[in-house]
Amino acid sequence: MAIKIRCTECRKKVSIDEAFAGGMCRCPYCKALVYVPEAGSGAAPGRRPAAPGVRPEAPWQRPAAPGGATPPPPPGAPAPAQEHIPMARPVKIQGIITIVLLVLLLGMVGVGIYITLRYITPPARTDGPNVPDYEIRVDPMKVSKEGPAIAGVKLTASPVVYVIDAGSSMREAFDPARVMTETSVLSLGGKVRFNVLLCQEEEDRWMGEDFQEGGTVGRKAIAEFVKGLAPSGATDLPRALKAALEKKPKAIILLARKVVDDTDEVATEAKTAGVPIHTISIDSDPEVSASMKKLAEKTGGESEDYYSTEF
Repeated sequence: MAIKIRCTECRKKVSIDEAFAGGMCRCPYCKALVYVPEAGSGAAPGRRPAAPGVRPEAPWQRPAAPGGATPPPPPGAPAPAQEHIPMARPVKIQGIITIVLLVLLLGMVGVGIYITLRYITPPARTDGPNVPDYEIRVDPMKVSKEGPAIAGVKLTASPVVYVIDAGSSMREAFDPARVMTETSVLSLGGKVRFNVLLCQEEEDRWMGEDFQEGGTVGRKAIAEFVKGLAPSGATDLPRALKAALEKKPKAIILLARKVVDDTDEVATEAKTAGVPIHTISIDSDPEVSASMKKLAEKTGGESEDYYSTEF
């Protein structure tokens, strides 16, 4: 069933299907938007219903005067021509709004994906004590061709003690530390003797009672010594460094990934004995790197930071 309404702009009658009551339609004459009243709402056709407390608008047509009924046509007279009222085209506001919202949503999703991809890998830091050096200085996994060394630190005296932290903080860095140590032992050859001390939670464990010869034999001994080891627990690095000093080495290499606290006593003892403590930190944060560097400086040793991106 169609509803007859009058355009608010051109004042012409238009027809609209009652299914669109309460919505909007477009006048076929002047293309203006016209409100379609709901059935039984009492609102004037073509006008929105008045808000509460607002005086309703006057109707466009006055009702016919009472008593002025139109007489029926005489017999045989032609039927009066019916007025042609064109159908108005409904305007689906809800559909347009939905399309606009979908476009905005897709745009927001696209911007979010771009930002995520753009910043998922932040650029390398250019300041601070823990700046990765992506121009590799020395490959720590290759044997030094210039004599005894570890990760770029030259070893000039014998014997040497490698102290490797085997605590939970080294779970991801233990294998690189082991390979660095084995590579360094290969560079020692038969000229420099060494020993390895694993710093563990309950007690520290030596590879052997005496210093051993470097080279291929020493490398195999280290591989067998740490075979199946799973780093875990909290470790006491100062305790391990004191135990290493008791072996009276000429140099100590500490490979760790945790803050080295309470080392003043150990550093003083090492400096008095003339034993430099060289520190190698792997994938460490700035605080760890700073503490390792401080320990090395106090004892006259060198400090190096290495990151997984350099291996």
